[in-house]
Amino acid sequence: MQSKPDSRPARRTYTAVIFDFEGTLVDFQWRLAPAEDELRQAFGKLGFHGDDFRQGNYATMWNAAADLHAPQGRMAELRAALGPIYDRWDADALARWQPRPDAADLLGRFAAAGTRVAMVSNIGWQALSDALSRFRLDDLLSQVVSRDDVTYMKPRAEGILRVIADWKLAPETVLFVGDSRADVLGARAAGIPVAIIRGGECLESAFINDPPDHMISSLGELIELVATDDV
Repeated sequence: MQSKPDSRPARRTYTAVIFDFEGTLVDFQWRLAPAEDELRQAFGKLGFHGDDFRQGNYATMWNAAADLHAPQGRMAELRAALGPIYDRWDADALARWQPRPDAADLLGRFAAAGTRVAMVSNIGWQALSDALSRFRLDDLLSQVVSRDDVTYMKPRAEGILRVIADWKLAPETVLFVGDSRADVLGARAAGIPVAIIRGGECLESAFINDPPDHMISSLGELIELVATDDV
């Protein structure tokens, strides 16, 4: 006799979670077009030219400049020149950010269950610390890596790899949760699975060529993916 399809929820396979911030735990508010236009002009004034800067976004332009400056030990110079511009657009978004409805409840549940939870964000620490405190998320994260803490932003994997190394966990047991192609590419570069939440920086159609392992509509759906001691 033919067996019936298994109707039980998917088995929980992940034991730790790394979240993106904007678009993931809060709504996406960065004004990309004017911010990237200003940054493109600023990079040009510093002598950075080429397709990486003409066509790149706020993260890939920074990473291309870092590729040139980091080997020369000139990252402090780059941060001093361009950091204030990034910080100003962070602050602009900060004025409008609102947490996703189930963000605090989910992080609280993970924290109570002893699940390791961290954040890797392209937002700078100044705005990030303010937002995490305001939304009472700061005590629910065991580790936070901002763009100020790394040489390269996502889609490079530097921040994600740092967290995994600190945790000393097998990559396949850690789930990255984000909202953009940069999050998918960063997770892939780090060798870990990735879930994308709808309604963030990128439309769902943006992931056709780079599909995530999981596509979710609310953070609460992660309960079915992440192992906790209370189930």
